[in-house]
This record gives sequence, C-alpha cells and structure tokens, in this order.
Amino acid sequence: MFTNSKIFQGFLYCFLGSIFLELILELEVWWSYLFLVSGLIIFLVGYKKREFLFLFFCFLGVFFGWWRTSWELNQIYERPIQEFSSYGYLFAEPKFKADYQQLIICPLEIISKNEKDNQILFKPNCREKLVVFDNLDFNYSFGEVIKLDCQLKNPENKHLKFDYIKFLAKDNIYQICQSAKISKISENKYQLTGLYRTKTFVYRFIFKLKKNLEEKINSSFAFPESAYLTGLLLGGEDRLPENIQENFRRTGTTHTIAVSGFNITILASFFMGLGIFIGFYRQKAFWLAAVGIICFVLMIGSPSSAVRAAIMGILILWATKKGRLADSIQLIILAGALMIAVSPLIMFYDVGFQLSFLASLSIVLIYGPLSERFNVKNDFLELKSILLVTISAQVGVLGILLYTFETFSPISLLANLIILPLVPLIMLTGFITTSVAFFSPLLASFIALPTQLALSTEIAVIEQLSQISWASLEIGNIGILGLIIYYLLLFIFIKILRKKI
Repeated sequence: MFTNSKIFQGFLYCFLGSIFLELILELEVWWSYLFLVSGLIIFLVGYKKREFLFLFFCFLGVFFGWWRTSWELNQIYERPIQEFSSYGYLFAEPKFKADYQQLIICPLEIISKNEKDNQILFKPNCREKLVVFDNLDFNYSFGEVIKLDCQLKNPENKHLKFDYIKFLAKDNIYQICQSAKISKISENKYQLTGLYRTKTFVYRFIFKLKKNLEEKINSSFAFPESAYLTGLLLGGEDRLPENIQENFRRTGTTHTIAVSGFNITILASFFMGLGIFIGFYRQKAFWLAAVGIICFVLMIGSPSSAVRAAIMGILILWATKKGRLADSIQLIILAGALMIAVSPLIMFYDVGFQLSFLASLSIVLIYGPLSERFNVKNDFLELKSILLVTISAQVGVLGILLYTFETFSPISLLANLIILPLVPLIMLTGFITTSVAFFSPLLASFIALPTQLALSTEIAVIEQLSQISWASLEIGNIGILGLIIYYLLLFIFIKILRKKI
C-alpha cells in the first residue's frame, strides 16, 4: 500500500541516492531534466493512482538531488590567480596548528563612506569565502575587520584519497590567500550592516564568556588536567600537549574532547544524568540536555560540524523522551537529507558529518535493543546508558574511521569502558568548581582537588593503555570494497540483534 509515508520515503531515498551517484559519476545536469519530464508525464497520466503518485515523487527526488549536486559541483572551477587587496571579515574563530593559524575570511562590500566621521559601512559577502594561513604572531577574533593583501590561488589535491578542493568547496571556499599581509582595522573606523553587527555582538559576548571559563579552569586546576577538563566542558583537544593528544588517539578516546557526534553524545548523556541526579524525570531532563547542547555549540562558535552533530543529538534525545527511539530512523535520515540538501558535498567530503550521522543512526538501531537487554531503566546516574550509547556509536562509525584514518585501536573499547563512567561526574564537579571560582578562587582551588585527582587518573590510565604495543595498529587502505563489506556485515548484525529483542 502506497501510503503518504511510503511516498515521502520514496522521494527521500531517491533524492539521497541521486546525490550519491552524481558525486561519483558527475554527469551533465541536463540529463536530470529527463527525470523531471518523465515524472510530470507519469503524474498527468495517473495522478489518481497511488502507485503512479509514488513513481512521480521518486522521479522528482532524483531530479532535485541530481540538479542540486550538479549546481554545487559547477561552482568548482579554476578561478584566475590574481592579487587581492581589500577588506575582510573573520567568519569564524581562528584554528590553531603547531606553527600557524587558519583564518576564514569573507570579502567585504563597501556600502557607504562617511567622510565626516571617517567611517565605512561594510556588508560581508560570504558567498565565496577565502582561507588564509598566517603565523602565530597576532591574535584575531571572530567578527574582526582586517585589511588583507595576498595572492589568490586555487587549492590543489596533494593526496590521492583526500580531495582538498571539494573539502573546501563544501564550505563555499574556492581559493587560498597566500603570502598574506594583514592589518587590523580599528573598530571606530567601520560599521557592519545590521545582521552581521548583531551576530558579531552576540558571538563576541559568547567567546568572552568562554575565555573567562577557560581562565577560571586554568586557575583552579593544574596543567595538563586543566586542558583536559577544558576539552570536556568546551570541546577541543588542541590545548593538550602533543604527547597526550597522541595517547588519546592511540586509545580511541579522542571523541570525549573532540567536537563531533561522539562529543555531543557524551554531553547529552551527561546532562540527562545531571537532570536525573537533581530530581528531574527523564522527560524533564530532556529539556535540560537540549538547552545544554545548544549552549555548548554556541560556546564553541557554532561550527557547522558541531551544529550538525547537535541536531542529531537533540533528535535522539527527543525520540528517547517520547519513547519512540525505535521509530526515529526516518527522523534521523530526514535530518541528514536536509543537511545534505544545503550542502551536497558533505555526503562525501565532510568526515564530521559522516561520523555524526552514522553515530546517530547506529545509536537508534543498536542502543534500543541493547538498552532493553541490559535494563537501563534502572540505571544509576545513566552509567549503563553512557557505555551502551558509546559502544553503539563506535560500532556505527568504525568503518569510516578505518577507511579515513587507516588505523584501528583494539584497546579502544577497554579504554572507553574504564574512563567513561567517570566523565559525567568529572564534568559536573568541574563545572561546579569553575562556577565557584568566579566568586572565591581560594575555595575553588580547594574543592577542585577530588576532580584534579580524577582527571589525573584518567590521563594516567590513557597513557598506560597507549603504551601497549598493539594499542593502535596501522591497517593500511581498506578501500571502498572494505568499507562496503564492513557496513554490510554491520547491517546483518543489526538485523539479527533487533530480531532477538
């Protein structure tokens, strides 16, 4: 029976399938119009019959997916290499590496000049952004206006497996600003148009609060424990020393402090546990978790990867609150389809999206049966839930991790089983300590001691596990075939698991 739900599913899957094939084949866009015309003929001939209506929406899904992806791919072309000398708007917080920082810049359009007040009114043009690599000598912040002189060059693919050109294009970045000379512009010399002025004001306030939180954490806890706690509460591993970062990577525990679907999952479980701990019912704890996730994403600057992961996390929380986790598969797929519709290239060229989507989908498919088997309803501080959610998510993303990073951590599951039960408690006590530090730094330093010990223990455990020779294994390139085989086996496992419940 072709119900409205089945017809919509047909449209959705054909839409996603056509995007998938177009990204592989990159066929001419005019072929897609054959599906549009065919679909219209089918509709005119048999619109009163449900099966014809189903076919019409399937053809419509193919057309829209194909056309949307072709349009996105057509934006990628060789642009002229030329000198650039103009003003720019910092679209995001800088990303720091060992010896440089990466800036994302929107060129600015001059709307008007006020000669009397010596002010310029700018409007950022973010349809085509630029990426700039600068040294670490200067500090930049979101929303700053700069004078930029550089040479615009097209990015190049230097790795057979990694398409750097399309990786940048998914964020509307088509050129790199090389040999950049940057001058900061005083704030009293310019204004931004209304929308960007408001956005800049809001985000600067958020980043200032984030900076204050980091300072309080650093003053209350010793290093490197302070860096680890900052990663847990605010996301990001780049504050940790390189050797400790490597320990996290070797043991498969980077997800606890990385801005990803893993991180959002842990955060959601923490807020759910916190809500239940202070006396909320599970349904009320959902609202605390949702607000907590939104605040977290805002705090780290709302990067697209975190926004997508947060949407997935909140959808899963909503399904859990409604008791409809098993029926939320279509909801996750719909959310993924909407994100892909906005930027089709993320399907292939955004590992963060792939991890968030697959983690969310595997939680829905695997966590539900496991939660019934292990009776998570009687779960002290959500400890069982945290472990089962993490296992479910890891199983779902393992194939992508093996294909992308070509390493496997056999110790990962053990490491997560050891450290994750303490993570929610560390986050709770760490947040309380940081809050107290705003009023009494001395008292905060005193009550930080148990959390400091717990953080030290976790770092020490991860270090010891990382020393095991087989903690991280180089597996080489598994190829597309290996990726397909893994997810085929996972599909069979999920079918068996769900049948037994």
